[in-house]
Amino acid sequence: MTVSPVRLMHMSDIHFGQEDTHALRATAAFAESNRPDAILVAGDITQQGRREEFAAARKWFDAFEAPVIMAPGNHDTPIIHLAARVADPFGRYERYMEGLDGVGRLVELRDGAIRICALNTARGVQTRLNWADGVIDIKDLTRALELLSAGPPEAWRLLVCHHPLHEPGLSKVSVDTKRGRRALDLCAEAHVDAIFTGHIHDAFAHRLENSRRPMVQMGSGTLSTRTRGSRPGFCVVEIQGDRLTQDVVSIEGDGLNISRNYDSQSLSLGGVAGGTPAPTAR
Repeated sequence: MTVSPVRLMHMSDIHFGQEDTHALRATAAFAESNRPDAILVAGDITQQGRREEFAAARKWFDAFEAPVIMAPGNHDTPIIHLAARVADPFGRYERYMEGLDGVGRLVELRDGAIRICALNTARGVQTRLNWADGVIDIKDLTRALELLSAGPPEAWRLLVCHHPLHEPGLSKVSVDTKRGRRALDLCAEAHVDAIFTGHIHDAFAHRLENSRRPMVQMGSGTLSTRTRGSRPGFCVVEIQGDRLTQDVVSIEGDGLNISRNYDSQSLSLGGVAGGTPAPTAR
């Protein structure tokens, strides 16, 4: 059990190339003042997967004192170069984000009380028309769950990926993650506590009942100019004992608006601006 709260900043869809520079400054200032234990980044770091976009992103991430743990998104492939997307879709991401990429490795906080692993749900190309939708490779997921499942039973197990495994209520973009339903079931069986995602550019939290703690799938907003239903922003997640909370931080003018969106000990919170909950994991 943790004694003092573990504080995590959860961000996604920064889209360097179309980043909101004011939002980036506000986010960096918040991190400097609040000193999170880690920063989780759920993909779409760049807009077109260009080298200069990755270089700018790496410079920004390197300024944080907290460890950064990330997964790639569909925009982190060379968008306009089909040949590169086919041959080496995540080569640039892996080179520029070396040491920050959490795919296939375990990161522990507070002497193993918090266990974090990332999963790549993005693809450079697909046989279906919308190549930007997510895909779960069950072998990759199984490996991530094996890493998370080790350690003390009371440890918190967190998975980071770009695409929601289940489409959240009130989403303004379609989410069709291949094998997402099966992935949710496997996460529940492995006692994953929270799945940190992005892609839809609006923060959300959906509770799914688990045998040990309620499992929650949550998304962050965007730090780009490509907003949908809400202002640019990010989320702050705190874990203390058996409680997990999510606060949505919206960047509005010269200030921040912070609102509680999820509390694992409250049945009245959780959704997309009051959206409906996701179905129970089988």
